[in-house]
Amino acid sequence: MTTPTIFPASVFQASFGQETAFGSGAGTTLGVLGVQMSITDFKQENQFEGLYRLGSRAAQLFYSKGLEVSASANFTMATDNKSWLNLMLNYVSSTSGDYWTIPDEVGELKSAFMDLQDEKGYYYIAKGFVVDTADLSFKEGETCDVKLSLKGQTVNYQSSTALPSTFQAGGTLSYPIDFTTWANVQVVYNGKYGSTTFSVQPIKELTINIKNNLQFYYGLGSIEYVGFVPQKLEVSGKMDILHDSNLIEHILTTSTTQSSTNSYTLVLTIGGTASPYIITIEGMYWNDGSMTFTPVDPIVDEFNFKARNIKVTT
Repeated sequence: MTTPTIFPASVFQASFGQETAFGSGAGTTLGVLGVQMSITDFKQENQFEGLYRLGSRAAQLFYSKGLEVSASANFTMATDNKSWLNLMLNYVSSTSGDYWTIPDEVGELKSAFMDLQDEKGYYYIAKGFVVDTADLSFKEGETCDVKLSLKGQTVNYQSSTALPSTFQAGGTLSYPIDFTTWANVQVVYNGKYGSTTFSVQPIKELTINIKNNLQFYYGLGSIEYVGFVPQKLEVSGKMDILHDSNLIEHILTTSTTQSSTNSYTLVLTIGGTASPYIITIEGMYWNDGSMTFTPVDPIVDEFNFKARNIKVTT
């Protein structure tokens, strides 16, 4: 029996870029998005539909209803490469300080391409990738992790002679090293807890979820997507903290008084003092909360929130 060749992930390389136009497969190189980046659930669906004829239960022919390409990029946030924010948010240059925020206009949501190199040195490019959902996780005892779920237009196979310069010997592909952990995260909430702003401590876990609810469209003459429309934006999250009766009282009170003009802000500072991420959850509303009581264990409160916007400065 022939022994199969098993290729570990260490023989593969992956790099991202921001497209100049949707589906162009070219633009600004962003590189490796974070520490220990992995690509999961990378797949192409041809969506074949059978055509049948009278006198048989078996399909006679098949046709593709349209290509669907998807993948997830998973990585630990690094302070020496924040380029992944360009795929999720809109970069704004301001005299008071540059920042990234949720794009309001359809055209401001950027598309990406992904370069892949396999064990034989062959090169593949996935084009027209757009972030559908983004999940940020900050959990006690763990690294600060990001999962970007992307939907794309197509995957093209190239030859080794078409290998991008980033993958060639002496290329420019670099790997971030300044990773972040739960110990690098500080949280401040501006809600009126008594009469002053306060720091929320100790938090066991905090997650932030962004959904663009993308709707892709096909056009006559092609089985590939020709464009996309981000539908309603959803920003939400969850915070698990050790029991704090004063905070619970505050949240219970605000749940009956919050209106469209009475919302709050949660600010996360992630990383050291040199180049941290400062993530601001704007227009925050407490949606629901619960408590868990078990013998011996400490009481943990879980609060879920929704928000209008997210803003990141560095």
